[in-house]
Amino acid sequence: MMNIGWQKSGKTIRFGKSYWISLLLTIVLSTSCHSQNTNDKSGVAQDYGLQEGFYAVGVVYHRFGDARYPSTNTSKESFESHLQYLKENQFVTYTASGILHGGEDSSKKVLITVDDGLKSFLTNGYPLLKKYGCKATVFVNTESVGWSDYLSWDEIQLLHGEGIEIGAHSHRHSYFMDYPDSLRKVEFEKDLDVMEMEFKEHLGFVPSVYAYPYGEFDSIMADVLFKRGYKLGFAQNSGVWSGNTNRYTIPRFPVAGRFEKLERFVQKVNMKPLVIKSKSEYPVKLDGGADYTTILRLDKSNKYQTINCFFNNQYNKEIYKLNNDTLRIKLRMPQDKRRVLLTFTAQDDNNQWLWWSKLFVNPE
Repeated sequence: MMNIGWQKSGKTIRFGKSYWISLLLTIVLSTSCHSQNTNDKSGVAQDYGLQEGFYAVGVVYHRFGDARYPSTNTSKESFESHLQYLKENQFVTYTASGILHGGEDSSKKVLITVDDGLKSFLTNGYPLLKKYGCKATVFVNTESVGWSDYLSWDEIQLLHGEGIEIGAHSHRHSYFMDYPDSLRKVEFEKDLDVMEMEFKEHLGFVPSVYAYPYGEFDSIMADVLFKRGYKLGFAQNSGVWSGNTNRYTIPRFPVAGRFEKLERFVQKVNMKPLVIKSKSEYPVKLDGGADYTTILRLDKSNKYQTINCFFNNQYNKEIYKLNNDTLRIKLRMPQDKRRVLLTFTAQDDNNQWLWWSKLFVNPE
């Protein structure tokens, strides 16, 4: 595999094969940060036509400067280094819904998203966003609003008034995939009913974008969001949003805990989408120990120097066979994991790295 590098303050950061393997083993803008914002409060479902060649990188944070929870925390120093990199390299940041109306240009687009509505965003994260002029969307689960570590409704209203988009993240933050297929739609809609009532009561509107709790969802849940008028649905599997992405299955790269280092952030925001067609666009529900076979198809318009496959936190060239543009997949779900990613990375003829992943869920 060839190395790839980006410039950082006169130094070139390079990523070789060993870096990629180590990264994937841990994965299961001017004088200010350029920004675009459409703080759209409506939830009317539309067919948003994105320009040909559109892509945007979504990143997801949780806590800021809160070392009590290292796996979901991003230090203030790391977060500032992320924003500074975006500023110095002419990236444009958008709110989640804002990109639907402002993304028709050739700029390098980044969506900064924050899940759970924790108080550390207000105290440690937002001041840095304001310093660098960046936009962001905070996804709030309404049951926990006002708890000791979480934002209050007054604080959420304050952030909204400052231009931070408020997104929906359920009421109870439940594992909806644990429900039988016959009950999932009913339970998901019950949760949405309570959540929407809370938003209307305290903010006067229902958010137009939704992030699935734990990144777990299926076509049933996505269809409910569509029919209720939500514009976008966000997952937590790594990847890049392209014009080929179902707008209720938008991937995001994690940038907290072991993923917060600047080198990894640089690699992620410079990634492009690897277009792979599959029978289903949604996560796969699969019991532990069960086998899974499918056929994936690569975008014929691209030529690839190299293709790499990772499954269950391992570099794995044994679970697929490549024949022209066809990837034949055969894998087995681990017994001891709830969530596992199948990930493909590729390098094209222009030495650009591309990324695609699919989530597998073993529910209880």
